Amino acid sequence: MRWLLNRMVTSFLFFLEKDFYALPRDCGLSEEEVFFKTPDGILLHGWFFEAPGAEATLVFFHGNAGNISGRLFKAKGWVERGISVFLMDYRGYGKSEGRIEKGADLIQDARSAVDWVNQTKKIPFEKIILYGESIGSYPALALACERKFEGLVLEAPFTTLLELARTHYGWVPEMLLKDFPMKNQDSIPSIKAPVFILHGDQDEVSPVKLGEQLYESAPSPKEFYVIRGGHHNDLLEVAGAAYFDYAYQFLARENGFRQK
Repeated sequence: MRWLLNRMVTSFLFFLEKDFYALPRDCGLSEEEVFFKTPDGILLHGWFFEAPGAEATLVFFHGNAGNISGRLFKAKGWVERGISVFLMDYRGYGKSEGRIEKGADLIQDARSAVDWVNQTKKIPFEKIILYGESIGSYPALALACERKFEGLVLEAPFTTLLELARTHYGWVPEMLLKDFPMKNQDSIPSIKAPVFILHGDQDEVSPVKLGEQLYESAPSPKEFYVIRGGHHNDLLEVAGAAYFDYAYQFLARENGFRQK
């Protein structure tokens, strides 16, 4: 029964794509193609983009739809600001093997990506920025509680998956999400990094009030950027360069690297 319930939850929650919408060269990027394994033997795929003289490396955990090819424009903005970027696909997305069966799979995949950057690229954890987009805020926050990182950026996050589900479906039994707790609200007080949150005030998927609640619970230093007129998937289009600049400038001030 639990297996059937989890399959039902994953079918509603994860909208994965195997095919790529674009390749790095289409965006003027040069990538290192990466394959790495999780502790439970799942082969995951990602692209590493090195910025010359990088001040830090950003590991990007994307939302529940598409795959890394739909985030190339986000990677490019950070690379242009002197931050190397590692885009990774969770199990089942893009070229990554396996399938998500529980919320803990996201954390395991994200941790494996960060460990790859640390062990293969020899980048200290203290020079890694975690970026969680939408549902990617869950693994990003979980890892940020474990050790000190350079920074944590959350785009359109939520408090708990249960609260998010109830904003769309009314009453949802908590038992249904037993293996998908995703309680960001419980994690954020314990993070060990400066936190920057950006959220559109017209977000129709994860209402801005959820991001505001997370911000209130986050320790300092922190900053919240409300994108006026921004929805869930158009924040760069609405905000323009500020989409990158506000987060970059905050992290630069907190960590003492060059402001561009």
